[in-house]
Amino acid sequence: MRYWYGILLAVGLLGACSQAPQGVKPQVAVGASVTVEKTAVPKFKRTYRWTMEKKVTDPASGTLTLAPGQSYLVKYAVYLVGTPTDSDFQVEGTVTIKNTGSVDVLLQAPSDTLSTGETVALNCGVSFPYTLPAGQTLSCTYSQALPNGQSRTNTATVNWSGNGESGTASGQASFAFTTPTQVVDGSVQVSDPSATLVNAISGITPEGVISQTYFFERWVSFDRCGEYQVDNTATFTTSTTRTQGSASATVKVSVPCAGGCTLTQGYWKTHSRYGPAPYDDTWAQIGEDTPFFISGQSYYQVLWTSPSGGNAYYILAHQYIAAKLNILNGATTTPEVDAALAWAEGFFGTYKPTDSLSKALANQAKGYAATLDSYNNGLIGPGHCSE
Repeated sequence: MRYWYGILLAVGLLGACSQAPQGVKPQVAVGASVTVEKTAVPKFKRTYRWTMEKKVTDPASGTLTLAPGQSYLVKYAVYLVGTPTDSDFQVEGTVTIKNTGSVDVLLQAPSDTLSTGETVALNCGVSFPYTLPAGQTLSCTYSQALPNGQSRTNTATVNWSGNGESGTASGQASFAFTTPTQVVDGSVQVSDPSATLVNAISGITPEGVISQTYFFERWVSFDRCGEYQVDNTATFTTSTTRTQGSASATVKVSVPCAGGCTLTQGYWKTHSRYGPAPYDDTWAQIGEDTPFFISGQSYYQVLWTSPSGGNAYYILAHQYIAAKLNILNGATTTPEVDAALAWAEGFFGTYKPTDSLSKALANQAKGYAATLDSYNNGLIGPGHCSE
């Protein structure tokens, strides 16, 4: 009995000794293991070269015929294009070699190559072969100039050995030259001292080409007859190198010395002292507020009253006022224009806008209005001014 009791006691003691203490995990030997991680940061410079062009957009022909003292709003468009050139390509980053095993490993000199064949020099700060302790990391840096902006893959490789084992570890990183890290002359300042900036629009293509359009305008007027040339120059200055460029546009202006030229009723409606266009002082020779015959309205009011329902009185009055202002502005007339004006003055001295007219009289008034309309539009007489 004592014999079996002794055996059972020995077995129980052996079982108790083979159990790990509570809360302690057993150690697992993983041997030798190495990993490689890699970064690749592309860098390059983008330099812009700018060109400029300037055009007259109104008048589209680039020529004007004006009466003495008449103003015209000339409009210009300035077109700029910034064309990029990329250079100074390089890639830089780190190669991180990690000993993820439980034993020291011996590293041979790592290599770093690009998919286009270039060899990259690594700066690891140690001599090889190099012993990398278990759980430790070795970081290498690099910076490599490249001949072009081609996309590439960068691969770093290291051979290692330890604890009777050996192997090769590698890491890759791809990169593309999409966003420049340095931009030279990426924008411009545009000035046009002789004109006023109205609006500007810009855009950029996926290839980086920048387009910008600036819209300018200026008033042109000459008090004396003659032939004139209006030159207008815009200048740009780049943001980095302060490089300058310019472009000019020309408008040729003719102010007839004999006979003048005519303007439509639409011009005279908007160029009184009430606006909205700049004042044409020819109006001062009549006076916007002067009573228009026996109408009970002023010249200005009659000109702005719509001939609703085909009112012959206002149709004739509009053309009459425009013709009178054209003559005061220096335009010569023709016998048929003079006859139409004389008839109109007799008509306005007799009738009011609200009077009922016979069909024959209304048609006669509209016929003389058509003659004066042809005169005001330059179809007869000295010709039409630019508006």
